[in-house]
Amino acid sequence: MKRLRPRRLLQVAAVFGLLLAPTARADASAPSPRAGAPVEALLIGDSVMNGMAQSYGAPGRALLAARHSFILDAAGCRRLITTSCRIPPSPAPTDALAVLRARAGQYNGVLVIGAGYDDPTSGPDGIGAAVETILAEAHRQSIRTIVWLTYREAGSAGNLSRFRAHNAVLRQAAMAHPDLVLADWNGVSQTLPSGSFSADGIHLGASATTAMARLIADTLDTLPRPSPPRCAAERWTGTQPSDAPAELGAPSPGGVHVVSPPVRLVDTRTMPGVLGAGQILTIPIAGVGGVAMDATAALVTITVVEPCSSTFVAAYPCDAAAPATSVVNADTGTVVANAALVRLGGGRLCLTTSQPTDVLVDLTGWVSSGGLTTEPAAPARLVDTRPGNAEALPVAQQRLRGGSQLALDIGAVAAAGTAAVTLNLTAAGPAGDGFLTLLPGPCSAGAAPPPSTSTVNVVAGHDAAASATVGAGNGEVCVYSSVDTDVVVDLQATHGPSTAADLVAIDPVRLADSRGTHRLAPGEVIRFPLDALGQVPAALSGAVINVTAVDPSANGFLVVFGCGAAVPTVSSVNTTNDVTVANRAAVALGADRAVCVTSSIDTDVVLDVEAWVL
Repeated sequence: MKRLRPRRLLQVAAVFGLLLAPTARADASAPSPRAGAPVEALLIGDSVMNGMAQSYGAPGRALLAARHSFILDAAGCRRLITTSCRIPPSPAPTDALAVLRARAGQYNGVLVIGAGYDDPTSGPDGIGAAVETILAEAHRQSIRTIVWLTYREAGSAGNLSRFRAHNAVLRQAAMAHPDLVLADWNGVSQTLPSGSFSADGIHLGASATTAMARLIADTLDTLPRPSPPRCAAERWTGTQPSDAPAELGAPSPGGVHVVSPPVRLVDTRTMPGVLGAGQILTIPIAGVGGVAMDATAALVTITVVEPCSSTFVAAYPCDAAAPATSVVNADTGTVVANAALVRLGGGRLCLTTSQPTDVLVDLTGWVSSGGLTTEPAAPARLVDTRPGNAEALPVAQQRLRGGSQLALDIGAVAAAGTAAVTLNLTAAGPAGDGFLTLLPGPCSAGAAPPPSTSTVNVVAGHDAAASATVGAGNGEVCVYSSVDTDVVVDLQATHGPSTAADLVAIDPVRLADSRGTHRLAPGEVIRFPLDALGQVPAALSGAVINVTAVDPSANGFLVVFGCGAAVPTVSSVNTTNDVTVANRAAVALGADRAVCVTSSIDTDVVLDVEAWVL
């Protein structure tokens, strides 16, 4: 069986991008997160592209921000290389050439031009001279690609003739300059209804701004992405896999011990090189930092940081063969986290990656004798800070401010004696790039120092979720966010004191892969019986499963639950169009011992089992 391989195609999501300011990749480290990847593109526009900067252009900006970081610098009456015209009472804006020079160094090598409608066709300041001047400045700045939107051929007879001439100049320039890429706005715009534009037939209405943003995003998708800086070093961390994996024997049950607060075990950014493709990173767990010597499994958050190419990471017991499963999927240059319950081999867990990448490993707990029992819960929405949405805890429905904590009163919804919980944490519409962390209480009432670990990493405006097991110190669990965001928290399991050892971490095994068989349709429920795996324990109350949405068709969500129950009002995985994403779920099982999956969008789904709950 093949491991899961992500791919980056068209990523369309309803998110809100920052305007006239750079956006940056989230950094998974804290405190003092280093700067993320630089902004990908600079968009310079005149009054036509300036429609994207208006309030009605928010959906278009959101669509583009979901797929590429950018700076939008657009102004009415802007010309390319000569003095711009003026719309009273505002002063004349700077020309595109001046913007290009002023913005040097603020973005990472792609220039997008959507200006020139106010420029003449010929003469020393005409479109021909302007194109060559802009290209010369771009080359001087070592900009690797210039994307130029063709002009919409519409409007008055004079305008139509002028814009046709402009496009002829662009086509000729593209033949002479391999780094000049034409994005055919004229062709795209001709397919839109006339009502998508203002009375002059040129300026953008709301639907036209979205179409222009989609064209820019589609064009940027086709361009090669630069490798993160550490990829150029070619100094890999890790060792070669063993030729003769050991036989680990049958897994043993145990109880959960939580680490309060979580601790960072590994950050390869402090090592000479990234984890190499196919290399093995060995991480000692048993006997380290207070972990029991008889630990049989570890609860960890694994973060992939700026992979050199789209990659997947597998986590498994050392001394065993690498499994045909995956834990985290990530695109080039992104930061993506997921939780995992990993069986240990010789007291160690191992990671391997399909492409070179930096990785972080945060320890949230372990499994050994004694400890807490695990009780998978009927999925329940504890918190939703978005106004008007149902929630079990009376948390104020307002956005969590960056640098602060949200307190969750676990004692109000969990049985007496609950010492830890497994929660699914979702950041909804984050205002910037950053991270959120689940922490044991007591929580801070105001501003809080950033923790040293992360649960979920976010990109501005893009919903993201991750599961974590966390101690309920003082009856509370805290949500820290480095950015302003709405927060959604769903309960997956509770953990309380008992003499029973009921959690059995196994060698990860693939339960289902819908690719090539039956792609999940919106609203459809698919049933996956666990007994199909064979050697499933006779007494089974739940399972810990890594759930992956593969090439989802749109922005949406998946729900994973025990068959026989009604579809719960929670989410297990949040999706963006064509972006492969995974999340861990603790699932309470019914008498039929089957897992059900439903989705709000069309997607393939992969299920990998990590543990049994007896």
